[in-house]
Amino acid sequence: MGDNKIIFEKEVAETLGIEAAIILELYKAKEFDDSLSEKDLFNQIAAECSFINSKILASNFEKLKKVKLIKFDSNQNKQSNEGNFDLKTPNKNDTNSKIKISQTWIPSKETIEVLELGGISINFAKSKLKEFKIYWTERNQARDNWNILFLDYIRREWATENSSNKGMPYCMHKNWVPNEDVFAVLNLSQITKESALNYLKEFIIYWEENGTALKSWNSKFIEHVKRKELTSTNKNGKENIRNNEPGKFSKGFTERKRDQSWAKEFKF
Repeated sequence: MGDNKIIFEKEVAETLGIEAAIILELYKAKEFDDSLSEKDLFNQIAAECSFINSKILASNFEKLKKVKLIKFDSNQNKQSNEGNFDLKTPNKNDTNSKIKISQTWIPSKETIEVLELGGISINFAKSKLKEFKIYWTERNQARDNWNILFLDYIRREWATENSSNKGMPYCMHKNWVPNEDVFAVLNLSQITKESALNYLKEFIIYWEENGTALKSWNSKFIEHVKRKELTSTNKNGKENIRNNEPGKFSKGFTERKRDQSWAKEFKF
């Protein structure tokens, strides 16, 4: 590396970012003394990187420190509290203290990166930020994990936004069909998909006329089918043994009294 040129590795830049790659290359080329304190090392690097914004420089210095690509004398850093350099990125929660959310709070850069990796629109996250702050401001709670709470909130809202009804209640319509999971649940009760679909048309007609709006109709359909199956009768007019309610007998009292089949298992 010449005095006026900085050459850095492409792989490092792709992984850590261009600024971090530049800082790392300067650190290697200048061969800084490992006995330097964290503050002194940063100041020397800052002097060499006057073309990089101080906040960006600080955040990338912190990044390299975390992955242990730069070294300094940590003992010297502990000996003096005077003039300690704050390497935390702006607006990041202090993990050692709980704070109440303010109207100026914004999620950390790391939080935004996680959302992007999850395929969530950053514009969508920004549009929900005010709502998030209003919700927690009214609750007047002090927390030390606002970034995590915001992350979970946006994930839920994004899932709702991308659902067919966007999480809003909707009325029954003639083209409605139950989810495949519904039939899997019913199958656990020995109710086949074919049997369940026999009740679909009457279910749709009833709730279309009723006009009720629900967020999901699947659980309602499961209840309907189970109730119908429970009261269904076979050709002889007797209740299906499979669908008897708990506590009901499949035979009358007199017939049960005469039944001695249980005694066949005993030998005298």
